[in-house]
Amino acid sequence: MVLSSVATALEASIVLSPVVALVTAVVAWVRVRRGRPCKRAALESVLDVLSLATLFPILVLTLFNPGSSGGISLVPFSDMSDSGLGSMTGLYQNGGNIALFVPLGAVLPLAWRRRLAGFARVAVVAAAVSAGVEALQYVLGTRHITSVDDVLLNSAGALIGAALTWPWWRVRVRMDTESSTTAGARGARGR
Repeated sequence: MVLSSVATALEASIVLSPVVALVTAVVAWVRVRRGRPCKRAALESVLDVLSLATLFPILVLTLFNPGSSGGISLVPFSDMSDSGLGSMTGLYQNGGNIALFVPLGAVLPLAWRRRLAGFARVAVVAAAVSAGVEALQYVLGTRHITSVDDVLLNSAGALIGAALTWPWWRVRVRMDTESSTTAGARGARGR
């Protein structure tokens, strides 16, 4: 069941990729028209659209994939141990929860630079998104177990993703600083 859901999400991503490319191009075009340099507009647009696109597999795999049972697990680490830490089921369940949020954690600090370029901030946003998904699963009756462990594992996945892109955070912040300094210098000269 899990693999078919992943395949469905991958197929949908492939089908929707031209739409994502078109949206990215339109956003970049608007930024260029507003005076952003072309390369910067393209990079910012790609990162902004990617930050939204990372939510797609999260929503598809968690909300539209029917579960086998429902319930609530509010005791930390109990759901992880119940799934069998050393078993293949546990590996799929726990590893999947981690892997699901790696892309979100990788893109957020790059796309949202100063606001989210920090591990604690990424963890808070990931936990909030994950808690929102868990609440929706419960409210919508998707027959998934609403679990604190999922929030913990999702947050860990986002932190792994953030660690993978950490070397580029400073480059993005420096690029922002240089561009604001350049814009300020142009404004002081009167163009």
